[in-house]
Amino acid sequence: MNRPRLRHLVLVVAGTVLVGSGLALTRVPPRADAPDIGPPVAAAAAAPELPSETPDAVPPPPPELPPPPPPVAAAPVTVSLPAAPEPVPLVPVGVLASGALQLPERPTVLGWYAAGAVPGDAAGTAVIAGHVDSARYGAGPLEGLLDLGEGDLVEVTDATGDTHRYAVTARTSFAKSALPAELFRADGPPQLALVTCGGAFDERTGNYADNVVVVAVPVT
Repeated sequence: MNRPRLRHLVLVVAGTVLVGSGLALTRVPPRADAPDIGPPVAAAAAAPELPSETPDAVPPPPPELPPPPPPVAAAPVTVSLPAAPEPVPLVPVGVLASGALQLPERPTVLGWYAAGAVPGDAAGTAVIAGHVDSARYGAGPLEGLLDLGEGDLVEVTDATGDTHRYAVTARTSFAKSALPAELFRADGPPQLALVTCGGAFDERTGNYADNVVVVAVPVT
């Protein structure tokens, strides 16, 4: 009657040895040549390829920057004439539908042709024009253009306070229908043109027959 108990004891001891052997197997350290197991493919991003570097590699030169644009002259606000005791105010003007240059009503205010060159520009003719006189307001400062001579100085002050000086080189009269178009060019050498009415006065129409143009060049 002791044999079954002994057999049972043998089986329990054998099972215990097997379990102990299993625990021992699970604790065996990995071999040195065992491959690593990386993260799951879905959760890992591929590492970017790094460019190969050589000791003699020279970095490319920086891109060449374009030259800065030339400075833009500010709009003129006054002009000083030899015969005018005070600087004369300037306002920007354009062209009427008839093609004639728009002018301020008062002869004491002159117009600067804003679509052309600006006094102080490196090229082009800056045009300043106005009425020589008016039946309502009387004579204006441009009446003195008829007496300007070569070398007389004209000064234009812009909105920044800079003053641009010009010396008179010529005074010419043109019929109103023959005012040269190149007078309003935005290219060519820098110069200043002062324009007003002149010539014979027509009592019937109230207009002068000519335009008087005084041209001046910059004084450095």
